[in-house]
Amino acid sequence: MRAGLHGDAGEERQYSGTVVAAVLLAIMVAGIVYRYWPSDEREIRRHLSNLAEALSVPGGESDVARLTRIAAMREYFAPDVRIRVGSEQIGSRDALIAAIGRWTPPPGGVAVEFVDVTVALADDHSYADVTLTAKIASTNGQTGEATVDVQGAAVQMRDADNDWVITTVEPRELAQRP
Repeated sequence: MRAGLHGDAGEERQYSGTVVAAVLLAIMVAGIVYRYWPSDEREIRRHLSNLAEALSVPGGESDVARLTRIAAMREYFAPDVRIRVGSEQIGSRDALIAAIGRWTPPPGGVAVEFVDVTVALADDHSYADVTLTAKIASTNGQTGEATVDVQGAAVQMRDADNDWVITTVEPRELAQRP
């Protein structure tokens, strides 16, 4: 009598460890390729994540670290960037960097995070409209009291020589959550 597809009734089918390893490796490679394959949207999100990190200030930051951090921020903004903060309008990258340099963070430091990021790329991928929510957390160095400020922003970015830079930032109202 001939056995069925799975062999004799008491026999279990065994899979080669090599086949299973090859399938798992293929899945891993596909995930890595997807994650790191060049994409304008992923590049914009990475750019904003790095900016949030540069805007974050550890408590007790040294003067040298502060100057280095502020100087590195130039790469995130277009020379003619326009930023509105409250009633104040900042009209250039140099003015923005000077304003950041004048700002004194609280002794406990500041942590900046951009969440709820949505990216709408132009058809020709020359610019992108981005909306986000900025969360700014700080801790009072003396009392230990933590505060979190939340602000919505509409950001426009453009592709400048294969590097995304911020051209405008406007505050926006946050949607009310139930």
